Amino acid sequence: MSNDKTDAFEVNSIGRRRVLETLGAGSIVAVSGCLGSSGNSGANGSGGNGGGNSSGGGGGNAIQFLTMNVEDNIKPFFQKNNKKFEKKTDSTLEFTSVTWDNAQTTVNNRVDGNKAPDVARWPARWIPQMVGKDALMPLDDLMKDDFLEKFPEGIAKGVRYQDHYYGVPWASSNKCFYYNKNIFKKAGLDPENPQLDSWQDMLSAAKAIKSSDKVSKPALGLAGADAIETGSQYYHYHWSHGADLVDDKSQPVVDTPEAVDALSFYSDLANKHGVTQSSPLSSTRQDIRQLFESGELGMVIAHVYTGINIAEAKKQGKADFDYGIVQVPKGPEGRYSLNTIDTLAVFDQTKNKKLSYDLIEFYLDDERHFQYAKQKGFLPVTKSVSDREYFTESKNWAPFVEATQYARARPKLKQFSQFNSRMVQAIQEAVGGQKEPKQALGDAQKDLKSMLSGQ
Repeated sequence: MSNDKTDAFEVNSIGRRRVLETLGAGSIVAVSGCLGSSGNSGANGSGGNGGGNSSGGGGGNAIQFLTMNVEDNIKPFFQKNNKKFEKKTDSTLEFTSVTWDNAQTTVNNRVDGNKAPDVARWPARWIPQMVGKDALMPLDDLMKDDFLEKFPEGIAKGVRYQDHYYGVPWASSNKCFYYNKNIFKKAGLDPENPQLDSWQDMLSAAKAIKSSDKVSKPALGLAGADAIETGSQYYHYHWSHGADLVDDKSQPVVDTPEAVDALSFYSDLANKHGVTQSSPLSSTRQDIRQLFESGELGMVIAHVYTGINIAEAKKQGKADFDYGIVQVPKGPEGRYSLNTIDTLAVFDQTKNKKLSYDLIEFYLDDERHFQYAKQKGFLPVTKSVSDREYFTESKNWAPFVEATQYARARPKLKQFSQFNSRMVQAIQEAVGGQKEPKQALGDAQKDLKSMLSGQ
């Protein structure tokens, strides 16, 4: 899941039996012990292997489930439900958790070593790479009828690639716009009616904060560091001005007049209007989020956990300001909230397609999915759970549930990381004043066209 947390490598194994394999240089794959009964391998008569799985993918009635960052707040959830699944299906479940830092290498090495897990949870943006390796099973026969109807259309599209569903939505995150009510009040703005519907509204509020004699804090957080998240923050401006990143043929279109308008507005916030923190080029998304959470910033685009973090800090007496959450401001061509989806994928190497599907359906049971989203702090991906009062009536959650209607994902490209890095370079060139936005985007367009010419 897209989260600010990037923990050092750790393995959160759940269970009691070992399978620890080293597959390729620098990649450690930890497969937890099986939970529940270990004496039922092959009970369904499909070639049981006793849970060894040396050829990758669980054979017989054993199944491997790989996920990431199972921390203490969610570990008991998986311990309890993995046991329930084993009992319900008379199977053996080998459950593995690796950190995000290690996840992509782990999955690639396991696929290349013909030892892919049966099911894995990961970001939907990894789908193109795995499809390019013929590693994923299309799930069109699962993602249909009533099961498909569980998901909002935009969420379901997030796991679709080249006319096939290569995953099932598992968790989601998006963004809203936070403002500091105390700063707004001091600046003479109405904290209960902040008037932040458009980017121009945001700029007007930022100018009021900057010009106020009673406020000494920066008005707006702007990400400009050499970090992947700088693109994530900027794309809200880009899309809302009517610009895109690629066309229908996955070719770059980053230098349109609309894109120039968007980057000009973004860079002017720092260079012309001076309403941002003092050092956008050295500020990551995490930096400006933390600045806001400490009460030292007027406004910022951020995830749901910013509000949760502040609420918790207030309980502990570590924060003493009020905040509001509204939708990300809209531009001339609309409003968007960057949406990231985690998916459950089934690998082509599996020998247990049915059991893999059973596992996915088991974890997307309404009550189970509600408990996962609630305990983990992710947006639910199903309509029925999203509609529960726990989310719709919450000060922190409700705006993000509403923002799902503005959800937009980054394009699915095999080389998106490189694509995004080149866009971040263009953003930095404009924010740093090295190039005019038109030139920065024009140069990026040439490089991206060359980069993607073989894709």
